Amino acid sequence: MRCHQNHYSRTRFLSIFITVLSVNLAAVFSLDTVNQVREHGYPLKTYKFWTPDKYLLGLERIPYSKDGNGTIGRPVLLLHGLFLSSVIFTLNSSSLSFVLSDAGFDVWLFNARGLGLSRALNIYARDEAPPRMNKISWDFSWHEMGVLDMTTAIDFVLNETGYSKIDILGYSLGTTMALAGLSNRPKYNDKINKLVLMAPTSRLKELGMPLSMVRRYARLITVFLNRVNFLRFSKDPDTKYRMISNICSVKYVFEICKWFIDLAQGVSTPLSNDSVVSILSVFPQPVSSRTLKHYIQLMISRRFCHYDFGPAANMRLYGTVKPPDYNLFKVTAPTYVIHSKDDTIASPMDVKWLVNNLPNVKYVYYIDNVLFGHLSFSLSPDMKELVNLPTAHFLLDDTHENSVRKRKVSS
Repeated sequence: MRCHQNHYSRTRFLSIFITVLSVNLAAVFSLDTVNQVREHGYPLKTYKFWTPDKYLLGLERIPYSKDGNGTIGRPVLLLHGLFLSSVIFTLNSSSLSFVLSDAGFDVWLFNARGLGLSRALNIYARDEAPPRMNKISWDFSWHEMGVLDMTTAIDFVLNETGYSKIDILGYSLGTTMALAGLSNRPKYNDKINKLVLMAPTSRLKELGMPLSMVRRYARLITVFLNRVNFLRFSKDPDTKYRMISNICSVKYVFEICKWFIDLAQGVSTPLSNDSVVSILSVFPQPVSSRTLKHYIQLMISRRFCHYDFGPAANMRLYGTVKPPDYNLFKVTAPTYVIHSKDDTIASPMDVKWLVNNLPNVKYVYYIDNVLFGHLSFSLSPDMKELVNLPTAHFLLDDTHENSVRKRKVSS
């Protein structure tokens, strides 16, 4: 009887799997920012430019709202999170790029080296050709993304728009880029009107799941990462994303896909079915092993510091045996911080440490009355009301004062 049940279970699973794979892959697309913006009816422009160390980067732009009169407002640059690209800001009608566009901003969507449009520009030799993931060097971390990619993007946008200052919003990894870039190249603070840090990751001392497990097995994980230049997850990521989208659209598999997202952020939060399928159409993006190793170094050291190349190399590069901390006192741009009580990656205690070490924090917005995790900032059904509309208000309003900060942080 047991053998018959096992045979039936395997047969049923195989039948479901074959059915999923037989679905026309055109039914659910691997999402990209260009198609998402166009599908939602917003105007779109794309740009490409070179960094000082010869990486070709791509920017998407929503110059004005679809319901407006074509007037282009002041520019805002959105910096995406880890394993993500700019598409995270365009998943649905409530997404941040569309909310900011409707509020009158000229929205620029950043893609760090090796990610999103920047990846596509580099690894596809021609249309319909298979990607060549090793066409670029993956020897970089979020330090280079901030010090070189972000600063070059700032100059490019200001040159294109004629503005002297730009608003910057970083989410997760995007905040790490911003803090590294602005502390190492402090003159760029003068080019920023407002800096918004959403779910900021800097010092990684107070960790929940899953990062606490990463810290526990850090040595083993680092040994693996030392063997590869990057985690590609597939030789052809875009084909893989299309397949996963179809699989997760099947109701028998959906709960497993939802579980994967909960595991990634360490807490189970409300998500719509469409959001789950959408995020797994783009997540996880390929990532350099050095980016992950740099984050692991922060978890082990419990500091927000430069990359540790080893004592000898550190002496040559930094003049010290251990890598120095990023000097957050040099991040002088007017700063707004958004975080949540249930974020297990950017924990409230680590965010409080960050706030106390930044010299020009204007306002801290703390979400503590609803269940809101690290990925909720881009996936929650309530993100428009809880995060995106308040963010637009922060950027438009000039009345917030430092006196509000302590009350919000301690709430």
